Amino acid sequence: MLEAQEVSLTALRLFAVLVCVCCVEECVCFPNGSVAFSCGSLMPVHPPFTPSTSSPPFMVSTSSTTYRPGGVITVMLEVETSSSTEFQGFMLQARSRGGNAELWPVGKFTNIDPSLFTALHCQDQQNSTVSQATGTKKKKVEVTWEAPNNYGDIYFSATVVQDYKTFWVGLNSSLLRQDSSSAAGRVFSPSFLLFIILLSLPVYC
Repeated sequence: MLEAQEVSLTALRLFAVLVCVCCVEECVCFPNGSVAFSCGSLMPVHPPFTPSTSSPPFMVSTSSTTYRPGGVITVMLEVETSSSTEFQGFMLQARSRGGNAELWPVGKFTNIDPSLFTALHCQDQQNSTVSQATGTKKKKVEVTWEAPNNYGDIYFSATVVQDYKTFWVGLNSSLLRQDSSSAAGRVFSPSFLLFIILLSLPVYC
């Protein structure tokens, strides 16, 4: 009788562990955006699985190869045209390098549709990182990003989750260079031009 009770208790414990594992998998694989603890590493918590080392069927691209401080560009994360793969989750942010140190995140995402995306305040910077709002399968996401001031060359880095077992970390876009002509190409206001003209007029005493 005692042995039967012990067997039943063991079976109950195993069932409870299984339920917990399933719940964790569901929560981590289909997060609602509450993944701020992954801001620095962009590493999802999917035990016991580790990031895939195979070539990812995804790419990160931008609408421009340069940026101006305060300017807005479009960032795309999408499946390559040669692949039929879809993804469920992602995390995306802009990064820069200052000397030997990597600076993250930089800039902020704007015009975020809360039904599609969740904004994360990584490093206490508002909307500095964006993630999915649901686990709906998708082939492409497109977001807008506002550039910071004077961070030099930047790039976008992403984690893409195909499913609980398969995910890639550190998918990077090409470098975006800061447009150094932004200051040189500044347009002067009419009042400033009038002031210059007045200064150039001869003075009669």
